[in-house]
Amino acid sequence: MKNYGKIFLIASCAILLLWIVPWLYNLITLKSYSTPFTLYSCTLHDFASLDRGEGKSFQFIDTRGNVHGDEAQPMFYASVLASRGALPDTVEGRHVTLEEIEYNSVIATSDPKEINRTLPPVYLLMESVPERLELKDPEDALVSRARSIDIVEMATNKVREQKTALFNDALRKQGFVYPARLFNGKPSHRKEYDEGYLVTDAENKLYQVKQVNDTVTVRHFPEADALNLKFVMITEFGNHATLGYLVSADNRLHMLLPDGRVIPTEVSFTPEKEDLLVVGDMFYYTIKTSTGKGERFWALRSSDFSLADTLSREYPRERSFPGLRFTSSNDGWVKPRL
Repeated sequence: MKNYGKIFLIASCAILLLWIVPWLYNLITLKSYSTPFTLYSCTLHDFASLDRGEGKSFQFIDTRGNVHGDEAQPMFYASVLASRGALPDTVEGRHVTLEEIEYNSVIATSDPKEINRTLPPVYLLMESVPERLELKDPEDALVSRARSIDIVEMATNKVREQKTALFNDALRKQGFVYPARLFNGKPSHRKEYDEGYLVTDAENKLYQVKQVNDTVTVRHFPEADALNLKFVMITEFGNHATLGYLVSADNRLHMLLPDGRVIPTEVSFTPEKEDLLVVGDMFYYTIKTSTGKGERFWALRSSDFSLADTLSREYPRERSFPGLRFTSSNDGWVKPRL
């Protein structure tokens, strides 16, 4: 028994050293750094990065090193320029107004921690067509099960049998195969409108489910059937430019349009490992993906999501001490990692 005790003690000490020594080394030696906010400019037709420079004035530096003022990003800083009377009337031959710029403003994010965590298969169900035209807090929830998706009244925690039966009949008629795999929606009354959820079934086919006049409706998107989707994000922007963002098995980002069309882009995105930032306007979408090693940028034309430009930026490489870790920035799990 003493030998087993010694072996256990030595193994425990080795594991602690393997964890504590690299942690202390990295804590002492690694330096923090930040990268400048970068967007594609519709006036420069180049990526422009924000730089405080000397003093308090903002300035933007393009990829060629030229310095510009706020006018380099008239879509993102439209309110500031309008307050100074400096907002351009025409951009790329198109007349623009502050109201139109704000209407077409798009910002979306994705974090690996949100994707890699495990959540109970319960999804709040909002009414998309409320009586008073203002979204209300949901009263029902969708509960995904092995052979059905139940609608549960949250106040009583009881299944709405008739409503559930009609909903599942509609799913089966559209070819839905249980169980559901991916669910994505934004059940909040702090938005302009509700599009329900984007859902994939056991065969990775894509559907939209939402509640209209107390009836859950189902819509199938055949163009996405062959993509073998690994990530879906519903978009409920004011301009209704897209219905969602989709990522296929080959890590290619696709745009799902409200009419059901799916448009592939040149953006490569690994949702379980990379952060995503999307900033769109009337003319261009700037899409940024980032990991601990660097950032990649794509500029897509808002009209058809075709590629306009790309940019890559590597982070400074620091010498880190390899060892045992128990946490990761990509998920919330505590487990041994080498």
